[in-house]
Amino acid sequence: MSRVSELYQLQEIDLEIDAKRAALAETEEQIGETEEMLSAREAAEQSQETVAELRKRLRAAEYQVDDVDGKIQPLNKKLYGGTIRNPKELSSIEDDVKALLSHKRKLEDRVLEVMAEMEEAEASLAAARKDAASIEAAWEAEQERLKQQKATLEEEIARLEERRRAQGSRIDAATLAVYDSLRAKHQGRAVAKVERGMCQGCRISLPMTLLQKARSSGDGLVHCSSCERILYVS
Repeated sequence: MSRVSELYQLQEIDLEIDAKRAALAETEEQIGETEEMLSAREAAEQSQETVAELRKRLRAAEYQVDDVDGKIQPLNKKLYGGTIRNPKELSSIEDDVKALLSHKRKLEDRVLEVMAEMEEAEASLAAARKDAASIEAAWEAEQERLKQQKATLEEEIARLEERRRAQGSRIDAATLAVYDSLRAKHQGRAVAKVERGMCQGCRISLPMTLLQKARSSGDGLVHCSSCERILYVS
């Protein structure tokens, strides 16, 4: 087999390694927590904080109602207990009770408002938790798939690198140096096939003299006059 054929086979292996490494890098980038999952988790946490705050507000509002009740009860005892007979004092107590009852009704309305807010917040929390759980379950399944894919790619790359070492050992150091230099210059493609008189690397039609030289070069390297890639006539 000619040096060019050996180089072309080496390039096929190198291109496959490049593709596998790119796929591995992309896979590794996807391993870890996603923005979608973090956002869903944050939404559930915020809903939880909202519910906790509303519970505090509800307890405070209920305490205020109980506090007003505690003030009304002794006044009612005075008002209806028969111990106070002074009309002026009874009228004053009645006014105090009315004021406290009015205040109590306002506080009870506030309790109902907070309860309605809390009911809505608890529904939102349940929905947020369900959404977060669904997203996290899908994320866990995807992470497992990505980890398996990563392991598979690493195994494939290891096998390809072993093949590359074996293939590279068939080529002399000077030729490999030329190949590596051209690979770096041409995005991994140092060797270009010749098809229909055209270099498939730069898509330029080759002069007849260069085509003949590439066909009859034997073990020598012939370069494209345009892109300088090594020409391979299969």
